[in-house]
Amino acid sequence: MVSIWQGAMQVFVVGFPPLLQSLLFWVFAALVVHVCQQLVEHTAYSVDPSSRRISASHAALCIGSIVWALDVVGLFMYAELSHHVLKLVPALSGLVIMVVSARLTIPTLSTSASKRRIALTSAWLALGALAGHFTITSSHVQSFAQINGLAIVLSLGIATGISCYCAIRHRAAKLSVLTPRYRSQTWADKLLCGGAILVLHWLLVNTFAMHLGDFDGATDGTALLFIVLVFAMAVALEHLSNLRSDAGRQQLLRRGLSMMRTSAVAPNAHSDIQQSLIADHLDRLLHPDNLALHFQPIIHTQRNELQLEALLRLTDTTLGRINPETFLLVCELQGKTAEVDRMILCNALDNLHTWRTQGLDAVTISVNVAPVTLMHESFAPWLGLQLAQRALPPRALKLEMTEHAIIALGPQMVAAIRALSTLGVAVLMDDFGAGYSSLGMLAELPIAGIKCDRLFVRQLPQDRRRQKLLRHISALARDLGLSVVVEGVETPDELRALAAAGLHHIQGYLFSHPIAAPDVPTWYHTQLQPQREALLALLPPTGNGRASDTDTSFMPTQPGLPWAPGA
Repeated sequence: MVSIWQGAMQVFVVGFPPLLQSLLFWVFAALVVHVCQQLVEHTAYSVDPSSRRISASHAALCIGSIVWALDVVGLFMYAELSHHVLKLVPALSGLVIMVVSARLTIPTLSTSASKRRIALTSAWLALGALAGHFTITSSHVQSFAQINGLAIVLSLGIATGISCYCAIRHRAAKLSVLTPRYRSQTWADKLLCGGAILVLHWLLVNTFAMHLGDFDGATDGTALLFIVLVFAMAVALEHLSNLRSDAGRQQLLRRGLSMMRTSAVAPNAHSDIQQSLIADHLDRLLHPDNLALHFQPIIHTQRNELQLEALLRLTDTTLGRINPETFLLVCELQGKTAEVDRMILCNALDNLHTWRTQGLDAVTISVNVAPVTLMHESFAPWLGLQLAQRALPPRALKLEMTEHAIIALGPQMVAAIRALSTLGVAVLMDDFGAGYSSLGMLAELPIAGIKCDRLFVRQLPQDRRRQKLLRHISALARDLGLSVVVEGVETPDELRALAAAGLHHIQGYLFSHPIAAPDVPTWYHTQLQPQREALLALLPPTGNGRASDTDTSFMPTQPGLPWAPGA
């Protein structure tokens, strides 16, 4: 072992760089790590595949270029090599190798959720960096046959460790948004990596026997050093300056897509990171067992009707509780909307089929779907088949879409809604009043009803203008043959104001919170009637359509059986 160590040390003929040069290189290397981190983070925070691909391409070009510049600058630290000519072909070939290796590995290092994949990809990135270095310095090598085994093993280990450490710390920085168990990467981490790069560079120049001393045809190394530094700084600054613009472009894209669904998620850096994490784990999340549903009742205060709106609930072992709106936006950006909507619909229909075997024959459900799902030419036939397989009548299902989507997509959406109407499935306009609210379109759209946004209910008891507006909406809907549901009813005063306006379909916490799907039958048989009676008790005794004390139309016809189907 001693002889092996001594033999290896004899090949370390290029001395460690002087203190001043080492410190400068250390600082430069730490800055390079910082820039690389910013670029990788930007790639990781992209959500849709196109943005991720473009960001990865830009990041790879920049990272490969500045790492190449760092490698070339490092050659000027050593007195034994500072006067050697840097030949153009090997130098540019090394640049190409570093850029290509970064392009092949950055997508995985920035988005993979598997530590094993990160480690393997880090090893490939390290091999690419070493291959690029040896290509750059090929004109300096005296003999490739004389190899310092210790130096090359240590170099590979350090290079792999640096890339793997940075990638895992980057993953921890993303996860720190969700849990304090993780912490973001700090300048101490970057300085540690910079020091490791300094040692790595010294090991690399000692891997093969090098030409030492003056080299024939030597050129002014100061000019070359200045050119390389300017090149590295220009590339880094250009890409860093573009990050904010690209982030703004992606936020505009997400904001536009979020209008197609109900979304109260404000775009900010925190939500961007959450979306990127969901995108990283989307393949695992997109499974029917993970798409749990809760159902919030929609009650009519005058008729025997009960409708349940399906609401998505997701919890992941790594990501914790996931905001459904954020999850659905990520699916939209990833092109998975139709897939997840169909999974949710199947889950909802399975629950409805199970409830009907338990006596809930009068219950109907509503499910929110995206435009891309509804407008697909195969959707209506597919939905008809799903209903038939479960022996469910089409009228038992209603589909909800935001007014943004229905109105913005025009004739295509109208044709899709008519196809569903022919099937027997009604389509409701959700969040009416939160966007365009084009009254002229109501006469042309083949929708079955509207759901008024919570915006109408806000301060309703004190706001006479809102009260008048709701009375007009009620009259207009009645003339057009549309049902009206008011969302977000939370106080008795709001309930009474709605009843005075002639609106009796309500949904909100005043009547019931969302209920987990397995608990719906128990709630139906034991809590529905008491909650309904408590709700009716809040209304005035006259002029509101309240059921009389002898009215039993809402009671089960026999113990344990559901109340009769509504009129």
